[in-house]
Amino acid sequence: MSTIKINHNIAIIGAGWLGQPLASHLSNQGYNVTASSTKVDKAQQLQAQGIQAVVASLSQQAEGDWQFLLNNKDVAICLLPPNHGNHANTVGYAQQINLLVEQLKKFAVRKLIFISSTSVYQKTDNLLNEDSPLNPSASVYAAEQIALTANNIETTVIRFSGLINADRNPTRTLSRRSSEGHVYNAALTPVNLIHQQDCIAIIEQVLLQDCWGQVFNACSDVHLSRQEFYQRSAAILTIPMPQFSELDSQANCIISNTKLKHELGYTFQYNDIEQLTVK
Repeated sequence: MSTIKINHNIAIIGAGWLGQPLASHLSNQGYNVTASSTKVDKAQQLQAQGIQAVVASLSQQAEGDWQFLLNNKDVAICLLPPNHGNHANTVGYAQQINLLVEQLKKFAVRKLIFISSTSVYQKTDNLLNEDSPLNPSASVYAAEQIALTANNIETTVIRFSGLINADRNPTRTLSRRSSEGHVYNAALTPVNLIHQQDCIAIIEQVLLQDCWGQVFNACSDVHLSRQEFYQRSAAILTIPMPQFSELDSQANCIISNTKLKHELGYTFQYNDIEQLTVK
């Protein structure tokens, strides 16, 4: 695969927790980037940072400045989150992606990076790779299928595992609720996490290597049990330890990142508990 930089013109659909720093990073790397938000103030924040941004949304129809967002772009990166969790309102999210595909075709955007989730897999007590059985009830399932089967669009799907960074660390929530008396199940189930900076770097590698028509799991190598990870993480953060029971544990449920590391030659930057637990 080529590692010669291609000067992509990129539309980022959804400038939220991941989309905003991704837009900033790719802009700093010299890509021509335009990002979208559903909120005027968020678009203005991006513009103040020197990033081209527009207000655009997808509900019953495409609304906002999709022409400015997609015109003369060759790659779209979709970071729209599912609407209401893992098993609800699947039609609504799929409808959004249908509308997005229509817009991509309208403005002749031929390549798509679709950001999905490892929640698309059936719950199991086995290693999960890209060929493992999927759960048709998962909120991202139908949307993935729409993205992968869109005519005249080359799509690569990246299934991220649990997202984490300094501002989004589940340890704090688990600690607080345990302090209120809550005990979490699945103590022995492994964690499957990925840091925000690795998410950004993996997306950039897909662009750099012009890697299309693929599906990748994206997850760090850290697979400590939930109890060990979050209790050690709490110790690092010097907060009360969350409490767990072994009920409903799936001790072998690990997201495999082998394909990603092999196909993209990727080395994770945040790949131990100390790096993932950032103060």
